[in-house]
Amino acid sequence: MRTLPFMLLLPGLLLLSACGDRDNAAGMFSSDPLLGCFATHPRKPAEFRIEQQQGQYFVSFNRDEQWQRDATPLQLSSRADIARFFKDDADQIDKALVRPTGGFGIFHFNPGATLKGKDKDSDYMALVLIGAGPVFQVTCP
Repeated sequence: MRTLPFMLLLPGLLLLSACGDRDNAAGMFSSDPLLGCFATHPRKPAEFRIEQQQGQYFVSFNRDEQWQRDATPLQLSSRADIARFFKDDADQIDKALVRPTGGFGIFHFNPGATLKGKDKDSDYMALVLIGAGPVFQVTCP
């Protein structure tokens, strides 16, 4: 009878153990808002994903139903770096990852951010070779 409460708590404890500070693959539970899968519309399948391996962030793109990882690690942006992208609105950006050679960046907004171009239903914006715009965190396949 005493094991019943423990058995009821076990699934929750297992779920919480997945939230540790270990390396995270896309789709794992994480407190890091930049890890996971993203799309340009909330009902589209994932177009890119951000993963962390050995303390470094990487982006993979979904091309023809296959994930292709960019070999260049993304850099976590400093406040000064963020100010270069968002001169007047840097204080509205919580966290940013960019490719050091350019051509890709993902930005997570602070709650209540009101930047021009921000979608009211998304807390993210991405910069890719073809342009910039809102992106949505979606379920990873």
